[in-house]
Amino acid sequence: MLPKISVVIPVYNVESYLHRCVDSILNQTFQDFEIILINDDSKDNSGQICDEYAQKDKRIKVIHKKNARVSAARNDGIKTAKGKYLSFIDSDDWIEPEMYQEMINKAEQLNLDFIMCDYKKKSIYYEDKRTQPIRAGYYSKDDIKNELFPCLIMFENIEYPPTISNCVCLINLKFLLKNNLFYEEDIYYDEDSIFGSKIMYHATNFYYLKNHHYYNYFNNPKSTTNTYSEKRWNSFLEINERLKIYFGETSEFDFSRQIKINMLYLTLSALGQIKYSENDGKDRRVMIEKIMDNPKVEGIFEEFKLPQVSWKMKVIILLIKFKMVRIYSLLIHNNQRTRTLHFTDEFLENQQ
Repeated sequence: MLPKISVVIPVYNVESYLHRCVDSILNQTFQDFEIILINDDSKDNSGQICDEYAQKDKRIKVIHKKNARVSAARNDGIKTAKGKYLSFIDSDDWIEPEMYQEMINKAEQLNLDFIMCDYKKKSIYYEDKRTQPIRAGYYSKDDIKNELFPCLIMFENIEYPPTISNCVCLINLKFLLKNNLFYEEDIYYDEDSIFGSKIMYHATNFYYLKNHHYYNYFNNPKSTTNTYSEKRWNSFLEINERLKIYFGETSEFDFSRQIKINMLYLTLSALGQIKYSENDGKDRRVMIEKIMDNPKVEGIFEEFKLPQVSWKMKVIILLIKFKMVRIYSLLIHNNQRTRTLHFTDEFLENQQ
């Protein structure tokens, strides 16, 4: 008999956290699931831990593969899954015991394409409950077009859309396959953003379990989220190009402003990451100048009205628009904790 839910977990060098993740699924009040552990060529004991779980529980499958990163691993999970619904979990995160029972009850009752809950962002120092600035409850296709298309790619205040974390979603597998929805395997960072926007775009209905914080997102101290690299920046540029291709020609809605705001977000993110670079001041200036001089960054400001954001963010945006490399690099080089720079810290902290 086929399971109701397929839980896809990409695994890479997470031996310290993997037990917590898998055990949180095994301890669900809802038990009709399969777990697909995709060991992405881990160098620690993660692969062995996966095999040990598979030996103990027949619902657990393990795929060992050469390292191809999380997007490819999730696609393998989509292709392997047998469940009616699909769930993605990051292997250093965990979920609350009632998550699947509550979500599948609503999904089955309303015949949903997908359903989303909220999450808690955690570290060893803090816990922060996160929710999305959209209403709770059921959305028809018309509701999605009217209420969610305006923030499908980005909110006006330069924040990611409601679906930025795919891990808080339970998705109908037939819906994914019918619309040929897979991750872009050559996108190495922020892969959730494009995938989530596509899901919402194609959905005929959707439900938001607002203020149900069932997912625990762990702020892993070994994460490279706040680290700048040219590869990451090139990935950011490619993300925006893919958005232009996918959403730029639609006649249903004009997403052009959201695509520009997305490029602005990615630019702010890259510049913020340079602050944490170990490079010296001269190298940082070179990196900042390269970003600000990029034609795709320049293109943001063609017939572009500044977003509805705080004056602090507007200052940063204007530094980018007028390519004030020296001012921006001096702020970073001196590591001055001015109110304006404090925005950069908050901006990076709030990223998923």
